[in-house]
Amino acid sequence: MFRGRQMKHIFNITCPIRVPDGTLVSPFLNSKDSTSGLPFDFIDGFSLSAGTIEAGTKSKIHIMPFVTQVTFVREGKLEVRMKCTEDEDLYYLRISAEQSIITRPGSLLQLINRGDKPCKVLYIVSPAYIYEMSKGVVIYDDTAVLDEDWKDLRESGWKSAKELPTMKRRLAAIKRLVER
Repeated sequence: MFRGRQMKHIFNITCPIRVPDGTLVSPFLNSKDSTSGLPFDFIDGFSLSAGTIEAGTKSKIHIMPFVTQVTFVREGKLEVRMKCTEDEDLYYLRISAEQSIITRPGSLLQLINRGDKPCKVLYIVSPAYIYEMSKGVVIYDDTAVLDEDWKDLRESGWKSAKELPTMKRRLAAIKRLVER
């Protein structure tokens, strides 16, 4: 099926996995995700995953130190809470089908579905999102999922107690994924 870099293949959204922020993600076109089944060097520069934020739920607050993410709503409505590094306080955006938002590296992000139907999204990430799992255990994730709520983060000066991914750990994960 996969010969070198030439691919004659149709990519389908596959069965999603529940990720640490509580949402569902299918990394159907992310060769840097160990669960995608794609050769590591197939696509460089970006990744594409499908996500679902279930009805009446919200993700945990999370931060992605190394990547820019476009969240594009395919179906449903989504409330986004975000705090970028240059902003003094968090802000809210409401988006619906055919709309998107951009989250820059280092921004705090939370996705909320207040509706009674699932919200389906596409995550377009650059550079490609690195996710390494082995035997059901997450070894490396480009996202740090936080335990704090917005009030806790505000009171701490927007600092989390959670250790963030480091470039050293990211590069080590890339090395391991290349060697598979």
